[in-house]
Amino acid sequence: MCGRFTLSYRDARALAVELGVSVEALIDYKPRYNIAPTDSHWIVRSHFEDREVLPAKWGLVNFWMADRKQAFKNINARA
Repeated sequence: MCGRFTLSYRDARALAVELGVSVEALIDYKPRYNIAPTDSHWIVRSHFEDREVLPAKWGLVNFWMADRKQAFKNINARA
């Protein structure tokens, strides 16, 4: 898992076309240039034949972790 990433489309319409979702789904979108583990961000998932955008926290939480706040410690996890 990488440490940080960026999503810097200036126009929400162009991003919606690229992701295959409606512009209304990205109503609160704003460009972000330094998204870190445990930050809230958008994910895209398939729902039957459609795609939908949902807010989620980015990161890896192992099943054995007692505290979800420790997720930032797993940013260098490898398969």
